[in-house]
Amino acid sequence: MTIDVHDNVYELEAAEDGIDAFVFMRMYDQACLLAEKRDHAQAAKTLDAALKLWRGPALSGLDSEAFVTEAAVWNERRLAAVEARIDADLALGRHRAVIAELQHLTDQHPLKERFWAQLMIALYRSQRGSEALQAFTDLEEQLREELGTDPGPTLRDLRLQILRQDSALELPHPVMDLPRQLPARPGVLAGRDGEVRRIIEGLTERGTSPLVVVTGSGGVGKTTVSLEAAHRVAGRFPDGQLFADDLRDPGEVLAGFLTALGVAAEEIPEGVGARAAFLRSVLAVRHVLIVLDGVTDPGQVQPFLPGHAGCAVLVTSSSPLALPRDALTVTVSRLEAPAARTLLATGAGRQRMQAEPAAANRIVELCAGLPVALDIVAAKLAARPHLTLQRLAERLSSPARILGELRYGGKSITPALMAGYEALPAESRSLIRRIGFLGITQLTAPLAAALADVSVDTAEVLLEELAETHFVTPLAGDERYHCHELLLGFGDARARMEDDERDLIAAVGRAFGGWLALTDAAHASMRGKDNSIPRGTAPRYRPAAARAWTGGGSAWFEANIDINLALVRRAVAFPETCWELAIAPLALFEAGARFDVWLESHQIALASVRNAANLRGQAVLTYSLGYRALLVGDHTGAACHLEEALTIFRRLGDEHGRGLTLRLVGDLDRVNQAPITAREVYQEAVAALHRSGDVIAEAEALVGLATVLHSTGERAASKDCLDRALGLCRDAGSLRSEARIRRAVAMHAAKAGTPEKAYPKLMEALEIAIHIGDRVVQSDILLDLGTTRILLGDPKAAYDDLATAEEIARVSGMQRTASRAKMARAFINGNGLAAQGTLTTGASGAPGRSCEDRV
Repeated sequence: MTIDVHDNVYELEAAEDGIDAFVFMRMYDQACLLAEKRDHAQAAKTLDAALKLWRGPALSGLDSEAFVTEAAVWNERRLAAVEARIDADLALGRHRAVIAELQHLTDQHPLKERFWAQLMIALYRSQRGSEALQAFTDLEEQLREELGTDPGPTLRDLRLQILRQDSALELPHPVMDLPRQLPARPGVLAGRDGEVRRIIEGLTERGTSPLVVVTGSGGVGKTTVSLEAAHRVAGRFPDGQLFADDLRDPGEVLAGFLTALGVAAEEIPEGVGARAAFLRSVLAVRHVLIVLDGVTDPGQVQPFLPGHAGCAVLVTSSSPLALPRDALTVTVSRLEAPAARTLLATGAGRQRMQAEPAAANRIVELCAGLPVALDIVAAKLAARPHLTLQRLAERLSSPARILGELRYGGKSITPALMAGYEALPAESRSLIRRIGFLGITQLTAPLAAALADVSVDTAEVLLEELAETHFVTPLAGDERYHCHELLLGFGDARARMEDDERDLIAAVGRAFGGWLALTDAAHASMRGKDNSIPRGTAPRYRPAAARAWTGGGSAWFEANIDINLALVRRAVAFPETCWELAIAPLALFEAGARFDVWLESHQIALASVRNAANLRGQAVLTYSLGYRALLVGDHTGAACHLEEALTIFRRLGDEHGRGLTLRLVGDLDRVNQAPITAREVYQEAVAALHRSGDVIAEAEALVGLATVLHSTGERAASKDCLDRALGLCRDAGSLRSEARIRRAVAMHAAKAGTPEKAYPKLMEALEIAIHIGDRVVQSDILLDLGTTRILLGDPKAAYDDLATAEEIARVSGMQRTASRAKMARAFINGNGLAAQGTLTTGASGAPGRSCEDRV
């Protein structure tokens, strides 16, 4: 800027950028162009900056006619800029903020109808329609009094629009202020039609401000399903879609949403509450979809709930949220096998899957139906055509490798699992780690209580919380929970990273001890205390405030036999515990004939004790395997096992083990038609078991001795043995032994020529066997009942009993009993007895003996 003097005249020379008036006009013109492009936010900022250049009325203090005329022009330009800035504010939804300013402007410029129009619009949009109409009335009265005129047509039309609540008065939304924040929709979505449909219905067909919560385990595809649904309904929300996946700072997210909706940064208030209220105001007349991904707490959602109809909120969370009652919850479960195979086929290809169907199914199973895992595996298979499905399945089967295998191309299953894990309380996270370190797929509340060293009631609550967050799954109609191998691998990995190894080993030791305590109680309810089972020195553990055992040992063993087998596998490094866990269900094995689990568990435990040179464990397990071989009719195998067990028990001086083994050796000798040897062995077994205090095993040895004595004609001695045995088992409360004794008494009566006395005793024994669910005893009694009915002249009923006995024995794996029942039925058919319906009796009225002898 320079000053020149010519002929006593001062001339000020300055560039346009140095003169506020020119800067103002340039900024005003620029703002007008921005407004035409509907960039109202930038237009408002530009006009606000332009108006700040003014320091008062134009050319103030200069009163010549030329200056006054020029000042009037510039002051009008200033008012035009104010009008334009208020228009921009109104377009941005700042109607409440400009009301006070407009009230002042209408007072200062009462004849400026544009300001009155803006005031009426601001009041109407602020839900103050009656005040907007009153503003028109005030102006109308003022114009009539001062000028004798009425408001112009623009104001009159505006008044009519307000009266009609014309939608044209609603807030206009500039194109640049319409957020489109949804991430790209998924490429492949299989098996999710039902969930997507429910989400869409919840967002579009429900009441005011619908809220839909999508829950499911980490990696199950909640976000994928939600985004698919959100993209499908985006057209129903023309004013935009907002998305957030990090809600740790709701205030920051709210500020981002407001900015995306066109609110200037300086207009955004401080504090979550104030920003939430401002967001509700902005959304009041808009139709916007808000998607909140990865919510961990209900408090994160509350600030984003709109207060008016037209908007909707879609939330994803790994756990159920305590949200308003009218919220719709959609649970995304793991994919069913067909849909999972469809995802896998995107990378593996149909031909590879058809070539290795079993391996493909195993991969699907190991991926737990989680789309994230399946996507990773599919990508890996697509990139490695040489990799066989079988080899990949083997690698995924290892808990130590599964997380590493589910990492490829920058994607990993771990973040999805970590999101849900980190949202849990510390106590729940600790239980997940211990479950993973234990490494079995099924568990119960007492087992969890032992792992966590808490009460059973507390463990139940923790398991329910883990079930809500999908880390475990409650089994229908059961008290057990299932934990998938993938989650076991995750828990184990976290345990090794976060916990002291000594604490983990102690937790597993408590789990073993707690389970052994439960099996002790279950066995006692079936056999009476520790009868007929060898015990070791493995420690027992009982969780705090554990509930007393209520009986039903057989049913408990049946329900939990898989857990017991899994614990045997896990305990191989703890030989004493391992063999005790293997032998624990012996009462179930002998009663329920679970010969497959019996063999598998004992083979695992036998390898463990032999590796540790644990002689007593070897003796107990070979004794038990001899018992199994005897029941399945493998007499050679039984003899080998029992001989080995007896040798070790004698070397160890174990009276109880020796007595138990001798009882079975006596059974084997009796079956092999060696009554003299059997008698001596039984007598030795009775004495040893009596000294060891095992009354039930003693009673069963007495039954065997009674059978031998009866076969050699010593009827009185036989009866005395049975009476002693019955007294022992009644005192001990062993229903199984009582059923076997009653069966023995009945068959002695039948062989003595009085089958009519045998029949009721067999029926009593059968009733007991059915009551306790003992399939071995049931099949034996039914076999005897069938032969007795033949003697009683009722071959049709006999045939049915024998058929049932054969079926039970065949399914249970007791081939000797099944063969005997089959032979008895053949006898009936071969003699035409079933067709005759009755048997011919002798002169005494008793049936003939030929059928009994032959069977």
